[in-house]
Amino acid sequence: MDDATNGTSGSGDQGPAPDGTATVREGRALLRFERRLSHPAERVWRALTDPGEISAWLAEAQLEPRVGSRFQLRWLNAGDQEPAVARGTVTAFDPPRLLELDSDIHGTLRWELVPLPGPPPATLLVFTSDLEAPEEFIPQTLAGWHVHLDYLEKALEGARVDWPNWTTDRWQVHHDRYAESLGALEAVRDLYRRVLEGWNARDAQAFAAPFRQDGFTVGFDGTVHAGRAAIAEQIGATFADHATGSYVGKIQDVRLVGPGAAVLRAVAGMVPPGGDDLRPDLNSVQTITAAQTMGVWRVAVFHNTPAQFHGRPHLAQALTEELRETLRARRPHQPARN
Repeated sequence: MDDATNGTSGSGDQGPAPDGTATVREGRALLRFERRLSHPAERVWRALTDPGEISAWLAEAQLEPRVGSRFQLRWLNAGDQEPAVARGTVTAFDPPRLLELDSDIHGTLRWELVPLPGPPPATLLVFTSDLEAPEEFIPQTLAGWHVHLDYLEKALEGARVDWPNWTTDRWQVHHDRYAESLGALEAVRDLYRRVLEGWNARDAQAFAAPFRQDGFTVGFDGTVHAGRAAIAEQIGATFADHATGSYVGKIQDVRLVGPGAAVLRAVAGMVPPGGDDLRPDLNSVQTITAAQTMGVWRVAVFHNTPAQFHGRPHLAQALTEELRETLRARRPHQPARN
């Protein structure tokens, strides 16, 4: 599965944005939240580790305060359904800085507390969940943790969730928003695929079609093609005058960097004309900056940088092997040479 990152960024004055992010790679997801809490770290630590306080915002808890002990979290918002239960081991316990739990259904759960300069006292909470999850499962998990962290902020003031009368209304709003963001990321991934498919088909119009009218490319040798029409014309001239190789691309990361703006990062190799293996000296790091206008995502910039790793041949070799694995996965009947 390609990597994807979902989230929004906040202003410097407001501190970290409360929205979560999700990075997905090969069936695993890393969910991450940052919250600025207006309480000292010791107060937040009690809310994270005292079973009586945990039940106010998360779940009924059995937790021994030491590394290697067993824990259990039993969610109380199931209504008439069977409640979800997470079991596992405490893998880090460092008051009032770090709590880490290795769970069976939510992967590795990690809460890190960083005191912030005051007055008034405040704490940065960084929460992550590293788990195996299909991409369609991510919006509901992000929404669930988002709601629980909202409840944590209220619990620090002494509030408790009325679990028997809990409804999914708040969760649904966040779920729909996260699902929409992840859909935008898939649209940006599709732009990258279309650009590479256009090149590999030696179809200049297809290569240029995903770009904005004022989009531009920065080629492997630094050549700039500016404007969709010029991209099509100049890439078409390249196809007419040269036998071109085929790209093998692998998306590393996609993230929303603001409303209607996203950045995709990928690595790519090239198979020369008539060949069946990569030319390592043509490996590259590729970046797409995409923008959404009137609901449509298009490429604003496509940047192709040689992946030479000067003085670090082990990194160049590792990239070549990673791209060869991608090539083999796409053409299993034609294994790439070692």
